[in-house]
Amino acid sequence: MQSTGKGWAICWLFLVGATFGTALDAFHVYSKVERYTVPVFFGLAWWVPFLFGGAAVAIGYSHPMVDPLLGQRRGPQRLLLSVGELTWVVLAYLVSTTGLDSVAKVGLMTFIYLNFWLLAGRGWQNLLLSLVTAITGTLVEMLLVAAGAFSYLHADFIGVPGVPYWLPCIYACASLAVGDLGRSLILPLSTIRGRS
Repeated sequence: MQSTGKGWAICWLFLVGATFGTALDAFHVYSKVERYTVPVFFGLAWWVPFLFGGAAVAIGYSHPMVDPLLGQRRGPQRLLLSVGELTWVVLAYLVSTTGLDSVAKVGLMTFIYLNFWLLAGRGWQNLLLSLVTAITGTLVEMLLVAAGAFSYLHADFIGVPGVPYWLPCIYACASLAVGDLGRSLILPLSTIRGRS
């Protein structure tokens, strides 16, 4: 029964990533932040929903699983509140599409992240998870850019092909938001298991 519940949580995380993440990425394409080599729909490659769905599962499932190892004692919050936290990711995406230079975008996104971190659950554990997510996500995108799958139109980090300076900030915000969504979907199951 519990594995079925976790299976549904993984499905929901995948669907959120595949739809919400893909929509935000389409916004990046529309606003000329990035370009796919072989676009299929809305300027995006066919594999984009799978990439964002997999990323949401990786973040949303790993965070509640790693929390006990880090001594994190965060309980699940209401699902609606966790879904609302995705607004912070949208805000970071909006900043990334502005005409500001990359350093200014990093400053604004860092400000957004720190405010989100203060409101969503302070603690060194969330900072560590955000750092790991930011590094991992940025490295994956660097590999995809190097493979020629897509490109950023104003890459300024690690040369060409590269990624923008602000990219890790988006992943840090996603770590907080999608991590909390995962906790909301998965932790009630482990709480019930712990009581029985």
